[in-house]
Amino acid sequence: MIKRLKLENIGPARTLEVEEFGARLNLVTGDNGLGKTFLLDACWHALTGSWPDGKQFYPLPEAPKNPAPAIHYAIIVKNDREVAGQKAYHYRNQSWSALGFAIPEMTGLVIYARIDGGFSVWDPTRSNRLHEPALDGVTQFAKDQVWDGLETGEGKQKRILCNGLLRDVEAWRVRGNGAFALLEGVLEGLSAGEPEILKFGPSVRVRLDDAREIPTLQMPYGNVPVTLAAAGMRRVLALAYLMVWAWEEHVQAARLQRDAPTNRMVLLFDEIEAHLHPKWQRVFLPGLIKVVDGLLLKGQAEAGSANPSMDLVKQADLLTKDIPRAVQIIATTHAPLIPASVETVWNKNSDRLFDFKLGANRQIHLEEVPFDKQGNVTHWLTSESFNFTPAYSVAAEQAMKCADDFMRLHPDPEKSPAKEKQAIHEALQAALGGDDEYWAYWLPYYKYAKASP
Repeated sequence: MIKRLKLENIGPARTLEVEEFGARLNLVTGDNGLGKTFLLDACWHALTGSWPDGKQFYPLPEAPKNPAPAIHYAIIVKNDREVAGQKAYHYRNQSWSALGFAIPEMTGLVIYARIDGGFSVWDPTRSNRLHEPALDGVTQFAKDQVWDGLETGEGKQKRILCNGLLRDVEAWRVRGNGAFALLEGVLEGLSAGEPEILKFGPSVRVRLDDAREIPTLQMPYGNVPVTLAAAGMRRVLALAYLMVWAWEEHVQAARLQRDAPTNRMVLLFDEIEAHLHPKWQRVFLPGLIKVVDGLLLKGQAEAGSANPSMDLVKQADLLTKDIPRAVQIIATTHAPLIPASVETVWNKNSDRLFDFKLGANRQIHLEEVPFDKQGNVTHWLTSESFNFTPAYSVAAEQAMKCADDFMRLHPDPEKSPAKEKQAIHEALQAALGGDDEYWAYWLPYYKYAKASP
């Protein structure tokens, strides 16, 4: 888990600092281009010692040579020990070097759901180089590789790192080794509820030139091959599969090393609402928290600490202190429904809300802001996290401003210009709904005035 992060002379801000991440849930808001994805990339690097999708950080052209760009971080490793590290950028060789502790120990699984549809997975049990750059503990997936599989090397050196969703789903179902049931449990936990609980149907052939049996999803209107499913369904399915795949691979590695599965997981999620309908946005994040917690409880069950037969999400509902586990989620979002969805589960001791702001001096700041329950998604839209006032279309905002200015300029309705007033009224009619609350301000002024021409 990541505890602190400070970036100097690297990225969009001269200094970017998080003094303390929440131990469980962190939401990050802010306008496009201010650094939300960059923050997630930096968290990934601090936790894994590698670069997401292999893309190294480079200073901006105007960044100074002295002081050199630097990354400072503190992470929580096995046995709840806090370890600090620092990286410095060297312009001569265009690379980063570690000062002090650099590569994390047993930090637990780290999964990064990138905005491009790809994933980065870190599993320290699969690394045998814990005291040097641990690139062999990292698996980088492009979007298509999640579905079709990931291979490396050629000829006799060829290795299959992942079979991919299209092959694994049917293979897991046939083997009956528990992975398929686990995947279905994860999908159910992430679903929006009846009648749209995601379940697999029978696999089918889709094309003459493709011998694979393609899994289907049971939709309200019939079974749909996953390759033809909607973008939102595919994103949820890809995340569910990668979580189960990473977990199954981790369990196998831990078993070979005669060790218990981890009780820690960090999930980095860029634009968690991407492709999701609002009704999915309302339930997705709370479901994700329970699902990841349930995976860790399953691991403790396999180690003899919990009930292995219990439903995945029901396990997560157990509020027991006898099974230590740690789930940390850091998610960026542009959607007011995302913070609204976690109001009932928000814990001020373990959760944090951050916001990127562009100051009057054109400098970017990252601030922790209070998480105040808004009770209504519109109130979230106009809150400090999104700063969108009013919550109307541009045309409606302009029409209301014209009306406000007109009423201030002509305080006596009887002496206000009729033609201008009629034009404003027509603009309001085109932009506002018939029951909008703004009519209570405008209609009495417009309707009962004896305006002069």
